[in-house]
Amino acid sequence: MPSPSLSLTARLRFIVWMTILAAVVTMMTVAVVDRTESETTSERIGRLNESFACPTCDGETVAESNAAVSATIRQYIADRVDQGASDEAIRNELLVAYGTEVLTNPPAEGFASLVWILPVVAVLLGVVVLGFVFSRHRAGDREPTDEDHRLAEMVRNRVMTTQTEEHLGGDRRG
Repeated sequence: MPSPSLSLTARLRFIVWMTILAAVVTMMTVAVVDRTESETTSERIGRLNESFACPTCDGETVAESNAAVSATIRQYIADRVDQGASDEAIRNELLVAYGTEVLTNPPAEGFASLVWILPVVAVLLGVVVLGFVFSRHRAGDREPTDEDHRLAEMVRNRVMTTQTEEHLGGDRRG
């Protein structure tokens, strides 16, 4: 908790960052929690069919494909679920039989883990860069440069010249 001596802006910033942190932790928890406990057998089979790619089709899952190999895999998944096999066991058996191209989600290990890590790193880097940029451009945080002073003086001179011309021009008309 921020100390009572902090300004209102610092307290609000702290609250915003804690809210963002809570939201991220909540999203990560929801993503990781296993929701398969309340699934029916047919829902589980459907989810597994959606999680494997057709080895002979381009961009289709086993559930979407009409290829003979997809029908064979769908039947294999249904049989193994009925036999009580775990999702991990079915996944490993299909990997041995068809290789990694049968996975719709790349494995999170080795070189393929970059597919999972790089987006997270990019988002974190973007947040850090935005935080840095916004903190550098807050009002009153930087001193005016010589160029800023020169431009302000030019504007002041133009305004004075314009006002003088308008005043003199007004006297000539009247």
